[in-house]
Amino acid sequence: MPAAPRSFALFTMLALSACATHTATPDQFQIAASSVDWSKAQNVTVKLTDFAFTPSHLNLQSSQPVRLILINSGTDIHDFSSPGFFAAAAYRQGSTMPKGGRIAVAKDQSAEIDLVPGGPGQYPLECTEFLHTLFGMTGAITVSADAH
Repeated sequence: MPAAPRSFALFTMLALSACATHTATPDQFQIAASSVDWSKAQNVTVKLTDFAFTPSHLNLQSSQPVRLILINSGTDIHDFSSPGFFAAAAYRQGSTMPKGGRIAVAKDQSAEIDLVPGGPGQYPLECTEFLHTLFGMTGAITVSADAH
């Protein structure tokens, strides 16, 4: 084997072995400030049905605590996936950030999470179950600057 292809092969093997030995780290998340008054959290309920979120667009305020309530009324599992939104948020003490930025909800089940939305912006929302996005199970989360 000529030197150039051997060098490339060696480089490729080293690169692949480096990837294989990389250990995964848990999602990093922020804990909300202890001064957050969770009794004043805005309840936001989203219904997950066969190929829709209702409502499909959420409008939230940064720094305003939210209790996100997800109810699956569909015929199978659905998820609420918005990695950017969940990465920017801060969570109630004792909570955990949704792994991979998604919350899976089984048929006829519900899930709740307490959080404080992060910085202003628009975050895409989708169901990552097979073909659900293609069938239109998408939406958006808009976070506006704190009104205070």
